[in-house]
Amino acid sequence: MEQVGDNLVREDESLDDLILGGLKVIQPRRGYRFSLDAVLLAHFAVLNGVEAAVDLGSGSGVIPLIMSWRSPALNVVGIELQADMAERSLRTLTYNDLNNRIRIIPADIREIKSALPPASVGLVVCNPPFWKKGEGHISSHAGEAIARHELAVEFTDICKAAAYLLMDGGHFCVIQRAERLTEVAAVMTGSRLQVRRIRTVHSLAGDDAVLVLVEGRKNSRGGVRIMPPLIIYQEPGVYSAEVNHWYGRNHDV
Repeated sequence: MEQVGDNLVREDESLDDLILGGLKVIQPRRGYRFSLDAVLLAHFAVLNGVEAAVDLGSGSGVIPLIMSWRSPALNVVGIELQADMAERSLRTLTYNDLNNRIRIIPADIREIKSALPPASVGLVVCNPPFWKKGEGHISSHAGEAIARHELAVEFTDICKAAAYLLMDGGHFCVIQRAERLTEVAAVMTGSRLQVRRIRTVHSLAGDDAVLVLVEGRKNSRGGVRIMPPLIIYQEPGVYSAEVNHWYGRNHDV
C-alpha cells in the first residue's frame, strides 16, 4: 500500500496528478480510469453564477474536482451507482481536503428522488456511457463495462434525473459520441432540456468530430449556439493551445 495520508491509496490503486492546483485522484490500476472526456466536459460547463451542481455518474470524481478548482465557491454532489467507485472517490476527497465542498452519494440515477430534492441546483453534468447495449466491445471488468456501456443506466434515465434536479433555467451539460448528437438532442428536448449550446470535439484540425459537447437549459426558449470546434491536438501527441491553457501552460488563449 502506498503511504499517502492515512493509507488512502491501496496496493491495486494509483494516485494520479490532475495537473490542476495540486489535485490528485485515486484510481484502480486495472479497470475504469478517467479519460480526457471528463476534462473536456468539466471545462465546457459554465460556472459563473452557479452555487450548486450535481455530477451524475461521477466515477472517480474527476469532474467535481476540476469544477471545484475552476470555481472555489461551487459546491458539488457526485452521484455514483458503483459502491467501490463511490468509496474510492471519498478517499480522493479526503486526500485533497475537499470534503467540505464536494459530496459523493452512492445512489442509482434512476432513483434520484430518494437521493436529492427537486429543482435544487443550477447545473447538472454527466459523462455518460458512450455505447448502447450490443454496441462496441464490452470490457470483462464489470466497473468499466458499466461506465462505458448503457448496461445499468440509459441516456433517457440521465435526462430525466437532470430535469428533476434542475431549477427552471438551469443548465445540463453532457459529452457524447458525435454520431449520437441527433439522439441526444431529441432525448434532452423530450425531458424539457432545450438544447442551447453545441461544440464538436476533433482530435486534429480537419478531422471529423469524434465527440460532441451539448448544453441544454430546463424549460428554456431560444436558439442554439454552435460554438467553434474544440481541437485536442495541434499535432499528434501535442495538445492544442486551448487544452494547454487549461493546464496553465499557455496564457495567450
